[in-house]
Amino acid sequence: MITIRDLQDGDLEYVRENPLEGAVKNYPKMIPTPPAFTAIFEDKIVGVGGAIVLWDGVGEFWLMLTADCKREGVFGIMAFQAIKDKVDDIIEKHKLRRAQCTVRVDFPKARKMVEAIGFKLEGLMKKYCPDGCDVWLYARITE
Repeated sequence: MITIRDLQDGDLEYVRENPLEGAVKNYPKMIPTPPAFTAIFEDKIVGVGGAIVLWDGVGEFWLMLTADCKREGVFGIMAFQAIKDKVDDIIEKHKLRRAQCTVRVDFPKARKMVEAIGFKLEGLMKKYCPDGCDVWLYARITE
């Protein structure tokens, strides 16, 4: 079972030191604001994420995963469902009409995940990441 709790001091630093993607280690330090959460499986942090509410009705989602999330089978299904449920919850609680996120072009599994959660591709953002990597911009519009 995956447990979701509010982000605590040290969670983000743990993910930066044990990332699924090596590029995350060199990203500038961010200061997440609520809503921000930590996902735990078998007493290990497998990811942190949340949303930055830019203004009423619009939020930017973010997610950083650890190397501990590289499990197959049932874990992948549980992880996907936990992420989807949290995204749905944030959209509803914050009454977001537009939820958006970016996905690195070199992380195709993340594209599949955000598309399965209901995000639609809007375009390519060139040289967006701190390391100069391009990203895909996705949005989920709620009527």
